[in-house]
Amino acid sequence: MAITELKARKTVCPADKKQIRLSDGNNLYLTIKSGGSKLWRFRYRYDGRQQELSFGLYPDVSITDARDKARKFREMLLEGINPSEQRKLNRQESASDEQRTFITIALEWYETQKPGWTDDNSKKVKRWIDVFMKPLHGLQIDAIDAGHITDLMIGIEKQGKAKSCAPILSVINRIYGRALAKRLTRTNPAAGFPLSDVLSPLPPVQHRAAITNPKQLGELIRAIDNNDGGSYCSAQALKLIPRVFLRPIEVRTLKWEYIDFDDALIRIPAEDMKRNRDHLVPMSDQVVGLLREIQSVTVYSPYVFPNERNGFKPMSKNVLTNRLRALGYSSGVMDSHGFRTSASTLLHEQGWAHDVVESQLAHLVGTTTSRSYNRAKHLPDRKKMMQAWADYLDALKDGADVIPINRTGGVC
Repeated sequence: MAITELKARKTVCPADKKQIRLSDGNNLYLTIKSGGSKLWRFRYRYDGRQQELSFGLYPDVSITDARDKARKFREMLLEGINPSEQRKLNRQESASDEQRTFITIALEWYETQKPGWTDDNSKKVKRWIDVFMKPLHGLQIDAIDAGHITDLMIGIEKQGKAKSCAPILSVINRIYGRALAKRLTRTNPAAGFPLSDVLSPLPPVQHRAAITNPKQLGELIRAIDNNDGGSYCSAQALKLIPRVFLRPIEVRTLKWEYIDFDDALIRIPAEDMKRNRDHLVPMSDQVVGLLREIQSVTVYSPYVFPNERNGFKPMSKNVLTNRLRALGYSSGVMDSHGFRTSASTLLHEQGWAHDVVESQLAHLVGTTTSRSYNRAKHLPDRKKMMQAWADYLDALKDGADVIPINRTGGVC
């Protein structure tokens, strides 16, 4: 007798039994257990053996839906297909499809690469995957074509993030490198993608403002060194940055544990550098003296220049720039990043070897194979250069005429 909605709802399992079974005919049953659950089952014979297939709880699966599923199972049997085996196969295919989605491969790639990145870089790439690549998440990796990449790039551009398109495309290209290696796809739609033909031209790059005139640089150093008003840390940080060639963020986040007074070196670990490479900064006598003085004031903090409100955090982001502005130097004249340009320009003009200057700026020099060798090779010359540069700044600050730096380093 067919099961009715009333019967399915009202029937309960007697207290003295673990379960009972209601038949709907055509191999379909509703099993009612002592705990109250009601489970649809399809009973059948295949290859001479009695088998049973469960496929959902009532009322989540209605009587009508249960009958429709039972009908499909019977059709499989007529075609010589075992419904249980077919369901296992379907689940395997579904799992395989899940393994081939873009987001699955992207996250696998991310986890393999993450140990080699800084925390900031890791967070940035994760955000690109989670936010900007979201339209690709559920797509099969081998179903994505150049059209999908085009739509994605244009969408990012419309969000005002056109500058991020190239690095995001590069990440997609690397994700596909993993997919190709695992034989999950035969094509890479990001390889050779004509980004410049898809996006509108970017505005010209605005280079950081920098003073490269020796006399004007001397006036700036004099203004910096003679102005101790306001925040102590911001005043001292602005004195340090022209003499160490570090980026503003590297100065702001400088820690006392990186300062080696015995060897007169600042040793910055890879995770705190832009290019994720260890960096050495030889300290001139002037820098050693400045840091000794600062240490007597901020030794309580792990940071050389702690935050005014929380000594266990670094100095705020815009402090150096704001102090330059307070000294009367506008954004079009001098930027806190510009001290690196000032040093690079004047040192090159004075004849210092290009590789020595670039190495001290933490720029990549030479081939991948030669870089570690060059870092060691140039350190003695860099020590001489940093002392010569500090002496040069002192002379300019004192109002000397334009003078050559006492160069003793090699020339390329």
